[in-house]
Amino acid sequence: MQQTQRWPAKAADYVPFLGFDSQDSLEALGDANLTIFSSIYPPNRMVANCGYEKFRQCVESGEIVVDQNIVNAMEKMENGDRRGAANDIALHEQRNVVQPVYDRWPDTFAGMSRADALDRLHDRTSIPVAKTCTRDNLVPFEGDISRWPDRVEYYHDLLDRMYEIEGIGGR
Repeated sequence: MQQTQRWPAKAADYVPFLGFDSQDSLEALGDANLTIFSSIYPPNRMVANCGYEKFRQCVESGEIVVDQNIVNAMEKMENGDRRGAANDIALHEQRNVVQPVYDRWPDTFAGMSRADALDRLHDRTSIPVAKTCTRDNLVPFEGDISRWPDRVEYYHDLLDRMYEIEGIGGR
């Protein structure tokens, strides 16, 4: 059975460990996800539903306000540079959208980092790259989760692993 199904993995979520509070971390991650969803998802959805040209027209006319980084990413996507578009979105997301959330929850993310550094039995920050619900192909997070440059680098590591698994090629 996978690690996430075993008692020690489940117990780690309920027992505070060196300043790590799982309930606070869930709230902080929820805050980050809501922030991403409300800021980055709408322009992506508009491009998917209406096309890049209509999106660009709406931005240029001022009907919608979208950060220039996202506009540039959508243009890259339109021109076939999916990796460049994804990189631009990740950079904008982590630096401009998510970092303020991390700044609102500094003790929570510091506690998560401390717990990961000291408790090698339970990985709270790494993400698996898989097509099924599993903890296989776990890509370890090596940086400081509270720093956006480390999270962007981790995003590149995740994407490289996904490309490797899919046989697409890396950076």
